[in-house]
Amino acid sequence: MSARYGCIFVTSLILLFNSPAFSFPEFDHQYPGWNQMLNKFVQNNGVNYSALKQDQAQLDAFLESIASLQRKEYENWNKEQQIAFWVNAYNAITLKVIIDHYPLKRRGLTGLAFPSNSIRQIPGVWDKISHRVLEKETTLNEIEHEILRKQFQDPRIHFALVCASIGCPVLRDEPFQADLLDDQLDEQIRQFLATPEKFRYDKAKNTLYLSPIFKWFKKDFEQTDGIVQFIKKYVPENVASTISEKSKIEWLDYDWSLNERTGWL
Repeated sequence: MSARYGCIFVTSLILLFNSPAFSFPEFDHQYPGWNQMLNKFVQNNGVNYSALKQDQAQLDAFLESIASLQRKEYENWNKEQQIAFWVNAYNAITLKVIIDHYPLKRRGLTGLAFPSNSIRQIPGVWDKISHRVLEKETTLNEIEHEILRKQFQDPRIHFALVCASIGCPVLRDEPFQADLLDDQLDEQIRQFLATPEKFRYDKAKNTLYLSPIFKWFKKDFEQTDGIVQFIKKYVPENVASTISEKSKIEWLDYDWSLNERTGWL
């Protein structure tokens, strides 16, 4: 191809890509592939990591879609679309990290503090291992702390992010979606607070037994009305009417064991 025709070809491409009639496929906020993958591998509050490791095409396709998505498209979304995107991205990346290291094994003396099948056995899982999102390398910590917590300041998000552990909120078998987001987040919280290992109230002692999530992110809950007032919105009326700022708080243990389920596929 001559230089002249080469210039014409390149110029034509530029004009085509900038033409109003030309557009790249828009991001599908219904998350069809991610939805199918969750339906297939998430059940009874657990994930079949063994099966997912053998059949991860849909997960990889979703991760590729969020990696190549252009920021200028993302910036045109509304708040709910952006939150749903980052929560789904965080959870999908977590699944990918787990199956990349599955089966999990204890890593020397530093791993003795946690179960052998724990995400805590993966070095740098939150702050060292990077992933491509919106054409940029990022870590799970950056998604959680620099984007979701800092930019959106909604403590309900803590009950949507899943760290692949029994002590964390359960992974839904459906994606978070903008038009359903409020209901989905509220449902996540109610389910979390209905789990005795994560929340319970002793009326005789006027004591709240809480997941450490409320302690780790205390500042986020204080940005609203505080931990107690937050909880009162999501527990049964007979509990909400009894607990108060005078209620004592004790912290439950956090189960870092893998949120794994097997044998049902």
